[in-house]
Amino acid sequence: MSDNSNPLVSIITPTYNHEKFVGACIESVLRQSYQNWEMVIIDDGSTDRTAEVISQYRDSRIRYFYQENQGIEALAHTYNRALEIATGSLIAILEGDDAWPSNKLVAQVPKFHDPDVVLAFGEETDMDVNGRPAKAKSRTGRKRKKLPRPTLFNDPVRSSTGYLLSMHGQSFIPPATVVIRRSSLEAIGEFQYVAGICPTDVPTFLRLSLLGKFHYAQDVLGFRRRHFSSATLRFLQPMSTTPQDFMFKQIDSPELALGEAQREAIKKTWRPRTSTREFATGRLFLIEHRWANARHHFIRAIHPGQPRVLAGAVAGWLLSWVHSDLEGLFRLAGRVPLKPSE
Repeated sequence: MSDNSNPLVSIITPTYNHEKFVGACIESVLRQSYQNWEMVIIDDGSTDRTAEVISQYRDSRIRYFYQENQGIEALAHTYNRALEIATGSLIAILEGDDAWPSNKLVAQVPKFHDPDVVLAFGEETDMDVNGRPAKAKSRTGRKRKKLPRPTLFNDPVRSSTGYLLSMHGQSFIPPATVVIRRSSLEAIGEFQYVAGICPTDVPTFLRLSLLGKFHYAQDVLGFRRRHFSSATLRFLQPMSTTPQDFMFKQIDSPELALGEAQREAIKKTWRPRTSTREFATGRLFLIEHRWANARHHFIRAIHPGQPRVLAGAVAGWLLSWVHSDLEGLFRLAGRVPLKPSE
């Protein structure tokens, strides 16, 4: 039963070849203090034991659907298929390799008693392939702590819009922590599909920022699993370049009515993007033992305006010559490595 004080939360869970992770994902939902939920799992044509793992959970609130593989490029369509199946007035996002703390829903659902709130989110912690959380706070988390209250809460409405258009805004709202008011999501035409952009989150959050307020919590409300086979990493290049083109088009949109100075400030944030992308690509090539390819990208990552990236690129370039990777250094720094320790 669902009412205004105890609304049904529909959890949208796309999954693909997550046999190692989807069990932990489901169990984190089963442990929720808030129990009025349904979990809509869309299996995007998995070829491993994902379906078998899911079938072991007999809770009637868990609803499993299989589809022929559409790929990450059609992720928005997969989300919207789940939305059409879902019946809750609140929509939460939890991909099949991520997880939640047990207090996630009980902490966020009451925030929607305010009719002006369209989206709630919080802090996120990275975890490794074995579920161990990072010891160090992420760079995006530290940056979020410094943002002004109007940006964090989108209050007044549109206060977050400019930041979402910036390069830093691409990681402003961690999807694993998000709950959205269904009526607001439907008002913008459901999850937003943008050709060439694999994730649906930022285009969707951008449209919601024009509609109502957000609620931000400093508590950790989601765990993002970092692993070498994740779609975010495997599609790093298109996921890094196309968003910039899309955001630049939005910046000049009459609907947003941004001033010239604000537009230029947003565009300036995107200039270091290439260095960050090249470093991440080099890191992946090290893991694959493609040493020459890694060196090529680390050289391209060197940028005097980004000392952290520069230091990492130099370290990666040196390690490529001795056939080693950066994952041990990430582990020592308290960050999540992309592969388990050997």
